[in-house]
Amino acid sequence: MEFITSDEVQKFTRNNGRFVAETVNGRKVDFDLLTYGVGLDYYTEPVRKEVEIKSGIVTDAKLRTSAADAYAAGDIAVFYDLMVERHNQMGTWDNAEAHGRVAARNMAGADEDFFDVPTYTTTMFGSTLAVMGVTPDVQPDLESVRTFSFEEKFYRKLFFKDDRLVGAIMIGPPKGRKKLIEIMRSRRKIERPKQELLDPANLKD
Repeated sequence: MEFITSDEVQKFTRNNGRFVAETVNGRKVDFDLLTYGVGLDYYTEPVRKEVEIKSGIVTDAKLRTSAADAYAAGDIAVFYDLMVERHNQMGTWDNAEAHGRVAARNMAGADEDFFDVPTYTTTMFGSTLAVMGVTPDVQPDLESVRTFSFEEKFYRKLFFKDDRLVGAIMIGPPKGRKKLIEIMRSRRKIERPKQELLDPANLKD
């Protein structure tokens, strides 16, 4: 696998059954398989005149929209995220399931805020990638600490907001993952040096 940075594709062509990518900087790259992501187009037309719309349907922390007795959940919900204390939108399966449970209970008469730690895990290239909570693509001004080892094939980076652990990226053995999620859910301030949380051995208490 080759990563090309500081460049972008200008056009794709085909040559004898193979693809060729021509970049803005004049490079030509031969390859066998082309895949691309086109993003999401949220279907909000039926309710545009009824509720507040941004990129999706805006809700409060209880997943209520601006219309009476109307709730939104899942990818389309721009919900008030108590973890980062602002509106947020997520496109993960776990988030959609958790939204659905809270919205259903509230529609049945509960008065429950949504708060959960989104997680995403995948295995590829003989390793494990786990992303939890909030990362800089959602909240750019997060404080962070990190550690890594090429020899032991692991990387770990933790993200903090107002001295609270709010996110993590882990590549390699997911030791301590559940404890980190527990700390995020607690929303308690970290009193000890943040660097200590990078070592799974320090997460047992």
